[in-house]
Amino acid sequence: HEDMRGQGYGTQLIQRAENEAKARGCQQVLVDTMSFQAPAFYQRHGYEIYGVLENFVGSHTRYFLKKRLPA
Repeated sequence: HEDMRGQGYGTQLIQRAENEAKARGCQQVLVDTMSFQAPAFYQRHGYEIYGVLENFVGSHTRYFLKKRLPA
C-alpha cells in the first residue's frame, strides 16, 4: 500500500527471505515483477534482469530478475 512505502518494510522482507533461502541451501533467488511495481527496488538490492516481456499486460512490461546468494 502506498502509505507503507519508504519505511523499510520491503527491504526487511527481502532480507529475511534471502536469509531463509541461504539457510535452506539455495544458491540464487528468482523473482518477477511488473514495470509499474518494483523492478528498481529489486535492482537496488542486487538483483539483475535476465528476461523481459514487453507489452505483457497492455503497455506494461514484465521483468524477471535473479540474484546469486553468497555461499
